[in-house]
Amino acid sequence: MTKRLLCLLAAALVAAASPVASAEAKPLEKGDRGQRVVKLQRALHLRPADGVFGPGTRRAVKRFQRRHDLTADGVVGAGTWRMIRRARGAQRSRRRSPAPRATARSGGGVRVMSRGPSVRLLQRRLGIDADGVFGPGTARAVRRFQRRRNMTADGVVGPATWVALGVRGRHPVLKRTRGRSARGRGGRGVPVAVGRAIAAANRIARTPYLYGGGHATFNDKAYDCSGSISYVLHHAGRLRRPLDSRALASYGAPGRGRYITVYTSPGHAFMVIRGRRYDTSARLSARGSRWTSIMRSTAGYTVRHPPGL
Repeated sequence: MTKRLLCLLAAALVAAASPVASAEAKPLEKGDRGQRVVKLQRALHLRPADGVFGPGTRRAVKRFQRRHDLTADGVVGAGTWRMIRRARGAQRSRRRSPAPRATARSGGGVRVMSRGPSVRLLQRRLGIDADGVFGPGTARAVRRFQRRRNMTADGVVGPATWVALGVRGRHPVLKRTRGRSARGRGGRGVPVAVGRAIAAANRIARTPYLYGGGHATFNDKAYDCSGSISYVLHHAGRLRRPLDSRALASYGAPGRGRYITVYTSPGHAFMVIRGRRYDTSARLSARGSRWTSIMRSTAGYTVRHPPGL
């Protein structure tokens, strides 16, 4: 038996053993008809499943591809078929074990989140400050990572991006939440000023410490403790001019805030934003970042907060 005949026989055996793979070997695209199109439409929850690959089916395919970090060309090849099967398997698993109420879902049944432990895991993998909020800085870091890996740089963390990050197992789709407020746990709205404060804090989290830094101008090359707080409050829209530690003692309203609290004494000041401490002294133990999850003693500090926050 010649080598050519052996190759043909092996190919025939593979095709016979894998009818699904052979059925999906030829890509589907706009203009196609038949049972394979019906199968695709049912998998994408399209109604009616008429077996005609028209403009509506193509739009649904492109949405699915974008959501799963595939090239959104509207053509259903082997990679798209594999992701469809994976998504359907994940849906069946979630029916057996329902997802937490605090997570949102896309039209295809995929969990979509913008904050929480999965976002912190993502941020650690990207080497950025892990505040657990998928804000503009995180979206930019995701797009940079995707471009380096020759992926679709849409800033959405789907299955393919998780794999590229070296994270295995099922994880939610992560993306930035847009609009006037972000939805937090329990369904309560978080003011947009809080998101701006976190974004501002991230921008200078690793800038050097300098006594008096940030007092002559909000935009400086280095910041001290009160200069850092002034920068954050200013960009949250809650401060017009920089304040030192003594002046912060009469800032805003007394007591702890719902989202942001400022702790100040004659010699030092720090703040807590959504449960995480932001403090220049944390740079020594938090890998050069002002962010830390470890709280310090507040004895001897005056406690204030921005009104409404």
